[in-house]
This record gives sequence, structure tokens and C-alpha cells, in this order.
Amino acid sequence: MAAQKNVVVVGAGVIGLSTALVLSRHRNLSITVVAKHMPGDYDIEYASPWAGANYFPVGKPGSNLQRFERATWDELDRICREVPEAGIHYQDTRTYGRRKDAGTATGQWFEELTKEDAWFKDVVPNFRVLPKSDLPEGCDTGTEFTSVCINTAVYLPWILGQCVKAGVTIKRGILSHISEARSFHSSGHADVVVNCTGLLASTLGGIMDSNVYPGRGQIVLVRNEPGVMLTVSGTDDGSEEATYIMQRAVGGGTILGGCLQHHSWESQPDPNLA
Repeated sequence: MAAQKNVVVVGAGVIGLSTALVLSRHRNLSITVVAKHMPGDYDIEYASPWAGANYFPVGKPGSNLQRFERATWDELDRICREVPEAGIHYQDTRTYGRRKDAGTATGQWFEELTKEDAWFKDVVPNFRVLPKSDLPEGCDTGTEFTSVCINTAVYLPWILGQCVKAGVTIKRGILSHISEARSFHSSGHADVVVNCTGLLASTLGGIMDSNVYPGRGQIVLVRNEPGVMLTVSGTDDGSEEATYIMQRAVGGGTILGGCLQHHSWESQPDPNLA
């Protein structure tokens, strides 16, 4: 049997908790998660609880993001089928692309979603290209497929519980430098540190990643049930704005959005945008 290795995962957002849960399946690993923010917290530094959230594969073919998205679908599909209490449900999805949005922040964000030869066409169920006759005025591309929508207020506590059930130790702590992470392991020392700090990778000593910055979104939450998850690549109101509608699982309401504002840390709603 291989010798036990001690692992510290820094960060308890969806990436940190997912990483810890996957690593916990290896019996020779002893895992501790340390994080400033935990499920149940709401802070502008902690992105996960603010997410919509849904599965919209936007990674470019051949990129790391595309490979992650391909693997992620299989797990989300399994959870959706087998674990209803996790807060994920299937949604029929339609995406529309407008020619005028090419090159805008939101147009680039949604580019892969509206391609007729989308790489994920054989990954998600029921993919089809919408005929031109089914497209709204001003749109020149459109796709339809089955995806999922996640109620993050339910999902994050669920995946935290799965980590605890799997024997992962959870600690709340604030690091000023990544080198401090090793001492947070339950044994007092870690062999491996996994950085899942998300936004805080931009300010954490020893990392200070200048390529990490916030992409701010703002939404309106309503009670209506739209019956379909919908997105359009932009609006005529500004290059940072797009149209999307998604219904969160298990009574989480319906999101009307939204925007993508690069480099904005603003935590307060903008009434003009709403």
C-alpha cells in the first residue's frame, strides 16, 4: 500500500470543494480544506454563492477549459439523475447569437454556445441547430440542447457535506501567503497544497496572479417559471450586457440577467442596470 500523503486544498468555493471531494476517493490521501469563506457566507470575494448557476460550455476547443467542461457534464448529469437533494435539475436550453455582438465582451463569452458545429453537440442530450425560421429578429445563429441549472444555496452546503462524509477536514482560516497552507493540515504538515483560491489568487502572497480578475454579474430574481433556459449573446443597451433566463432548482426562483463587467469589485446593485 502506498504511503499516506497529506493534502491541503486552499479555498472552499465550488472548485475547492469539488477538488477535495474527488481527491478523497484516493484512500492514501488525507485531505484538509482551509478557506476564508465557507458555504453560507456571502462576500464579494467569494464567487460561488452568487453564481446562477448553469452548465453553459464556453471553452474553446482544445483548451483546458473545454476539457474541464467535457468532464464536468458527466458528473453533473449523474448528480442530477441520482441526487435530487443536491439542488440540480435539467432544463431545456436555447441560445441565440446576434451578428452585431461579435467582438463584444458578451459576444465572445457566448461564442461557442451558438456555433452550429459546437464541440459539445455530442456531449449534452438533444442538441440541435435551430432553423433560421425559429430565430428571433436580429439573430443569425441558434442552438437548443438539454442542460442543467443549479441552486447554489443548496448545492454548496451539499457538496461540503459530501466532503465531510468522505473524511475531509474543514478549517476556516485566513492566509497571507500560500506557504502558510501546509501548517493548516490536520496533522500539522502537508505534502501537497492545491490552490483553489479563485478570485483571491490575485492578492494571496506567493501567488499574486495578475491574470485573475473579477467578472461582475448582476441579475434580478423573480418567482415566475419560464419553462426554458434562454440566452441571447447581447442587448442593444451596452456591450457588457446580455439576456439570459434560468430557473434555479428546488424553489430557488428564476434569474433574469444580466451583464459581464470585467475588473469590477462593486458589491452593490446598480439600479440603472436592474
